[in-house]
Amino acid sequence: MTESVEYLIPTLRLRIGDIDSSKYRYMDEWLMIALVASVRSLERYWGSKYVITEGGVVTRNASYANFEFGESEGVIQKKDEHIIVTKAALITLEGSLENSAWAIGSWKDAEISVSNIEAGKLRTETLRNLRAELDSLIKSPMKRLTKGSRATILEEVTGFQVVPEDTVKIIII
Repeated sequence: MTESVEYLIPTLRLRIGDIDSSKYRYMDEWLMIALVASVRSLERYWGSKYVITEGGVVTRNASYANFEFGESEGVIQKKDEHIIVTKAALITLEGSLENSAWAIGSWKDAEISVSNIEAGKLRTETLRNLRAELDSLIKSPMKRLTKGSRATILEEVTGFQVVPEDTVKIIII
């Protein structure tokens, strides 16, 4: 089963504050690119949970076994939608912040004083809040313990699996 991430565009628009349909700031095509980039960048967080094409068509990775719900409820799990939109909002707003970085400043002369430094601070704070929210929703791969396996020397040499002491019960008569 496949599904396009296009249905997340209205949620992403709401998230980035682009809600006036008469004069959208971002084109749907750019938001779609941000959603595709979002799913791709989250692959390392999720261990390639989803497979996505350039056109934004998502399928579940068959080798990933930890889906909580079947595909009948949607290819993308509901709890993952918010994470994808938050990451896409970060990608979109970081790009627009970089694009408008030279427009932030202040000047004054003898009669007039103009400053939009506060707007720049507000945008930076918004990005900081989005990153904090994303960190609270999903743990970074760098902050996660590895899923290593531990074998004792006895297990390695003999192939015999040692049972931990707390699971073994000895009955003494």
